[in-house]
Amino acid sequence: MKKLGFSDGECNIYLALLSSSRPIPIDKMLMDSGMSTSLAEEAIRTLAERGAVRTVSNALEAVDPNVMLSRVLEEKQREIERTLEASEDAASTLRKLLVPKYSESKLGIKPEDIVEPLESLEKMELQTVKIISNAQKEIKIFAETFGWYEKVREELFKAHDRGVKTNVLMLVIDEHTQKRARELGSLGVEVRYCAEEWCPVRGTLVDETELVFLIWATKKKGTMNPAFYRPHYTRNPGLIRIFSDAYRTWWNECKLRPVA
Repeated sequence: MKKLGFSDGECNIYLALLSSSRPIPIDKMLMDSGMSTSLAEEAIRTLAERGAVRTVSNALEAVDPNVMLSRVLEEKQREIERTLEASEDAASTLRKLLVPKYSESKLGIKPEDIVEPLESLEKMELQTVKIISNAQKEIKIFAETFGWYEKVREELFKAHDRGVKTNVLMLVIDEHTQKRARELGSLGVEVRYCAEEWCPVRGTLVDETELVFLIWATKKKGTMNPAFYRPHYTRNPGLIRIFSDAYRTWWNECKLRPVA
């Protein structure tokens, strides 16, 4: 019993009750326990909480050892699971802190200089607003339906007032996207329509120096499966060049969409 976490006093009380053919009055158990009243009361309370004893008309009796041991093992299992979960959380936190240091010092890799993960779509939208506000020459947006237009609308207006050239590549497929395209057109923004199935990516490239992007790992239409993704931000010239070249190719293959 001690290996399962029971104290000496708890073992003595349970064994005494187990050896008795009848329930033992609580007052008598307290006096015969060989412990102070407070320690004996604490031992009885712990035994009751662990399902080892039960009260019958102000007296105590031992619970069937099979039942008691099953409860104790279930408790131990939950305790192990909680400990393991806490250890996994600690290991995950340490991994995030230590792996980049190892990669940088041992392998010469510094991931944050290539691409910086963003925590959520909200963080992505805030970062997009920020880089648009920094734009001096050119903004390139690849946006599918551009459902996040309202989040960046004010900064696009300000960029237009600064003389920044803006191109938007998107789908114009319904009244909502037509409305966005018309409003963008009124600002002098060139909107091009992609007639093919949309590539699972969206983002904003500013002045060929800053890029915010998101790529879906999965995107299944008509299913309940989640779409997995992770937004990122980068100033890495190589990664920006890849996106810029892809955007240019995509842009040239698409046509200006007449918007009614």
